[in-house]
Amino acid sequence: MLVPRTEHVGERPSWDCRVCGEPWPCATAKVELAEQYQNFPHGLAIYLGSCMLEAIDDLAAGTGGPPADLYERFLGWADTTAR
Repeated sequence: MLVPRTEHVGERPSWDCRVCGEPWPCATAKVELAEQYQNFPHGLAIYLGSCMLEAIDDLAAGTGGPPADLYERFLGWADTTAR
């Protein structure tokens, strides 16, 4: 699997961006990840899916459980159509 190259990564256990503090993946991370995985869109889906599973575990351990929008936040924006 390709390893993403961006400074905008999720800070565990909150899954907010380490750089800008927005919920991760933030707008900058989305652009950079889409560019890096443009020739391997299914790899992007695998990477984001694994991050989402880790976020579910981290956020469920907190007080209130994971937010309902995690799928949209992690995977809903990603274009996984083959090129």
